[in-house]
Amino acid sequence: MVKIKELTDDLIAYCEKKKIDIVGFCDPANFNIFDRVHTPESFLKNSKTTIVVGFYLYDINLDAWSKDKKKDKSYHFADSILLGQCHQIKKFLAKKGFKSKIIPYEPGLYLKDAAALAGIGPIGKNNLLITEKYGSQVRLRALVTEAELFCGTPIHESEYCKNCNICVNSCPAGALEQGEYHKAICHNYCLDNLENLSDDTVLWCNICIEVCPIGKK
Repeated sequence: MVKIKELTDDLIAYCEKKKIDIVGFCDPANFNIFDRVHTPESFLKNSKTTIVVGFYLYDINLDAWSKDKKKDKSYHFADSILLGQCHQIKKFLAKKGFKSKIIPYEPGLYLKDAAALAGIGPIGKNNLLITEKYGSQVRLRALVTEAELFCGTPIHESEYCKNCNICVNSCPAGALEQGEYHKAICHNYCLDNLENLSDDTVLWCNICIEVCPIGKK
């Protein structure tokens, strides 16, 4: 029987070797606050750990969406990298004798919440995960596994945001006012203000990501 700490340390070392920017672990039981369709158990019975993987958007253009019009299919560059990293972790755990499943986006897990539950960072006033090293310049993916790993301590409040309103004041759509995230306002503004990098590739508004001072060197 593989020891929990040994397996956790081995997986973290493997992720470091593969240059995976962020990895965290959370207890599937912490997802009981969500509808069952958004819980680890709905994707893998007897799941013991939810693994959250993060990619640092060192260049905001990595957050671009590109559409192959002939196939009528869209691609996200950062997510393609994350998906590959999830497959690497899945393969690593399979060699240890543990079944895992990569979570799709729809219906999926709430990734920001999963990251906060894993202790990676809090959800800030910008309604995004904030990490100490990278701020909000990250994209996330998750997988669930039958392997039992040491889980992080959930983070429920953002210490970073207590005396800061930079993102609230910078949002051109006013989607972060009155202490709430107004999804429809944000979504509509983004669709109306897509930045065209080419005929097939666009960037959504990233102002709330770029102005966050956390993680800036």
